[in-house]
Amino acid sequence: MSANKSEIRIPTGIKNLDEVLSGGLPIHNLTVIAGTPGSGKTILSQQVAFQNASPEKRVLFFQTLSEPTAKTLRYLKQFSFFDAKKLEDGSIEFIDLGDILHADKMGEAIDLLMSHVKRVKPSLVIIDSFKVFEDLARSREELRKFSYEVAINLMGWECTALLLGEFNPHDLETNPLFSIVDGIISLKQKSESGEQQRVIQVTKMRGTDHSRDEHTFTINDSGLKVYAPKVTIRRLPESDRMNQGDGPVRGKLGISKIDELLGEGIPYGSSVLISGVAGTGKTILSLEFIYRGASEFGEKGIFFSFEETTERLIATARGMGWDIESQISQGNVEIVFIPQTEILIEKHLLMMKERVEKMGAKRIAVDSASIFVNKMSDPQSVREKVFQLGTIVQMAQGIGFFATDIPYGANAISRFGVEETVVDGVILLSSEEIGKKRERFIEIYKLRNTAHLDGRFPMKIEKGGLKISRPN
Repeated sequence: MSANKSEIRIPTGIKNLDEVLSGGLPIHNLTVIAGTPGSGKTILSQQVAFQNASPEKRVLFFQTLSEPTAKTLRYLKQFSFFDAKKLEDGSIEFIDLGDILHADKMGEAIDLLMSHVKRVKPSLVIIDSFKVFEDLARSREELRKFSYEVAINLMGWECTALLLGEFNPHDLETNPLFSIVDGIISLKQKSESGEQQRVIQVTKMRGTDHSRDEHTFTINDSGLKVYAPKVTIRRLPESDRMNQGDGPVRGKLGISKIDELLGEGIPYGSSVLISGVAGTGKTILSLEFIYRGASEFGEKGIFFSFEETTERLIATARGMGWDIESQISQGNVEIVFIPQTEILIEKHLLMMKERVEKMGAKRIAVDSASIFVNKMSDPQSVREKVFQLGTIVQMAQGIGFFATDIPYGANAISRFGVEETVVDGVILLSSEEIGKKRERFIEIYKLRNTAHLDGRFPMKIEKGGLKISRPN
């Protein structure tokens, strides 16, 4: 990172938020943290404070008309980022301005605020809440002068400042504070597909190439955790992909005669949609893909299930004659079950990325991708999330199988009609009644950069695995 002052950042200590900010909060900037009550503003600022506070870089946390400092500290102790030693050695000071502001003395408030700044010479100043000054100001002009004086004084002391408040979109246009600040971070809660989600958005950050998208986040005893797959899940350059000679390195599946249908194999870094109506064998194919990779090729594999529990999948494998339990105990296979009712798309995208990276998985199965994105109604959003699943596979330089359910009677090869446009291949599973029996078929519908066989081939699910018949 350049030593240029305008490019120096301070870390937030909040997972993935620094990536959203393109490196952290710019030093010496004034940033507004805006949001409704309960949106997470105070916890965010406290997390930043404890992340950066030290005897050399002290933090002043001013409280206005909010709760007493003693109550704040009691609440803070539940978070893992809280460090009592930073209070004891003066790295962080909490200062209550409530008495002066209750007496309606804005002028004295700024004098007291700046006297503490001069005494401590802090690196970071936080005011919670700055909105109260708007309520106390007798006129817009008084508020403008007050905001300007605070900003000029803090900049003069080379402080980085966070100004918190219950600001709404109307305030962005009418409050004079927003004409002088360098950054605006907005927090809110919204309903998405019937679920309440917390959302953070950097709407302004002077001098940075920050993400302007909304990103979901959660709050737990560790503080905030931001989920930002658009920022943190990025494709490798083609030059970084696994190549051998004139083409990509390819992998064999080890499943019956599928490798014959696939020709040279599936290029590493590719994602394949496993499409079919219920009962055509999508889960069995995906599970065997993971098992054969570990048992025959020494490739670690991870199976993300949104439908069947880990225990049921292990029982299915056992019934097929696969000793998947030994592969699990050796650390070669992981089965991760996430109930449909608990799916949070951005959260679980990041979880999948982290689990794949931690394991070093080369085979990734998602059963099913259609369940994973089922709450989304916008085809473009579905396309984006399936693309991000594929990016996780590409980053791992592995091979991905994404199951998708086709509705009965639909003339389609995927649930939403867009998934096939962002994957590298499609394996189509089907069944039809012939005589008095229902027969299954498999077809390599598409596979980029591969001379695969065309046409449907009979497929059976038998003890030991899938059995595919290929015409002579």
